[in-house]
Amino acid sequence: MTLTTTDKADSETTVARPSFAWRGVALVSGLAALVLSVSAARLHIAGDELYYLACGRRLAVSYVDNGPLVPLIARLCDLLAPGSVIALRIPGLLLLVAVSILAAAVAYECGARPRFQMLAAAAFPTSPLVFGFTVLTSVSFDIACQASIIWLLVRWVRTRRDRLLVAIGVVAAIDVQDKWLVLMVAAAVGLSILTLGPREILRRPALWLGLLIFAAAMLPALLWQASHDWPQLATNDAIAHETAQTMGGQWGTVGAIIISPGFIGGGLILLGLYGLARAPHLRQYRFLLVAAVLMVIMVIGGHGRSYYVAGIFPVLFGVGASMLSTLFDADAQRIMLRRLCTGAAACSAALLAFLACLPYPSSWIVDPKSPWLPLQHYGNDTWHSLADAVHEVAIRLPPAEQATAVVVASAYNQAGALDHYGRSTWIPPVYSPHRGFAAFGTPPDSATTIVYVGFNHGTEQRDFLAGFAHTTKARQLRDPLGLSGQNFDIDIWICRDPLTPMSTAWPSLRYTVAPPTELSPLSGLN
Repeated sequence: MTLTTTDKADSETTVARPSFAWRGVALVSGLAALVLSVSAARLHIAGDELYYLACGRRLAVSYVDNGPLVPLIARLCDLLAPGSVIALRIPGLLLLVAVSILAAAVAYECGARPRFQMLAAAAFPTSPLVFGFTVLTSVSFDIACQASIIWLLVRWVRTRRDRLLVAIGVVAAIDVQDKWLVLMVAAAVGLSILTLGPREILRRPALWLGLLIFAAAMLPALLWQASHDWPQLATNDAIAHETAQTMGGQWGTVGAIIISPGFIGGGLILLGLYGLARAPHLRQYRFLLVAAVLMVIMVIGGHGRSYYVAGIFPVLFGVGASMLSTLFDADAQRIMLRRLCTGAAACSAALLAFLACLPYPSSWIVDPKSPWLPLQHYGNDTWHSLADAVHEVAIRLPPAEQATAVVVASAYNQAGALDHYGRSTWIPPVYSPHRGFAAFGTPPDSATTIVYVGFNHGTEQRDFLAGFAHTTKARQLRDPLGLSGQNFDIDIWICRDPLTPMSTAWPSLRYTVAPPTELSPLSGLN
């Protein structure tokens, strides 16, 4: 089937097209979301979720390391169902369904038959990427928005309906309230369109209206960043450092990009890239090939994380399904392709079952120091134990000290946990010099007693303790089955009589890179 790139309203008027398999696609994506909801309901609250809840209790137009969208959603979920973990995760599960439908929608735009649209829909929920959708995370919203933007562009190429270009601007305006990665997508897609076309999109007023909407939505965050000395840039540098330190650097990113689409998704991506390069019926979408390559280059060259490119995966799933639909027209290849698809489906279903069974019993842990063992998959409620330990230290303070004491945590997720659990058990006001939490305020100078939560032997801990006349180690957390930064390799100190007022010392204590993890046998697992 050949689609033209003329300005006609819709090529469907001249070329018969398969229908969109709404029922089948909804069944596939809904069933996957239902299966993963079992895991979502059982996994304990994650560190980033606690941080988003803390951000939500301090709503702002922007934050050091993310936009206001996810904190706002976290706040609304917590107001509707206080303390409910599953309520926090419902938005991510709904986005899982949306992204699966988007992959099928791209397959439809590219001419795939219904059964192949369903295959595209199945590729996303059966990929390792979906593990991020079982918790509340900015990744879910970013992937969904990026995939929506590219799908709208693909549909515009086929239909030339300019209202789709305005919709692109609206979705981008929403996405920039989550992360700024949409700028990378815009750069990659823009350069690819300039290279391969369709360049006529640049002459459409609707595109510029959409860009104006996007710019207006981004302006408040830009002003906030400018007034705070651009902390987003410092955060990007910190992420690059942490990626190199704990995730294998650039080669680790390459490996994660290759693995993350899974069995079905990986095969569809390869078919999609081949089809974009060679298939006549996909020629008008060839700019997607260049855009995908540019996104990968930008992420690897910028020392970013592998999931930064995941927004284009659902689109490539759909393109690959369209290419597979064409190949199935050849009788000689049908049996081989069916066998390959059956094997990939079986492997993907096994992966989905693996994820759905999380968390596993902690009794299965044999060697907690194993570098590949994801201990958080075993359901340790370690944040709660950290909060209990801080509470026990704080309530032993003399009443006069309790009235003015504060807690300082060395990592933002620790601070988020203590801020969260401090609503149900008494914990003094919480501060942290780390990343986004540092922007929430400075400990008052009246707080001459500080309960400090630090990493054992960490340089940040030594620097902080050096600022006090008297320091006493009150607790050690060394749970052999615990997690670094939560209840393993953690010291809790009582610090009295600061040598310098906290308002003066705090700026020099702030940092964006996480406390050194090479000192911990469980580094890199958070």
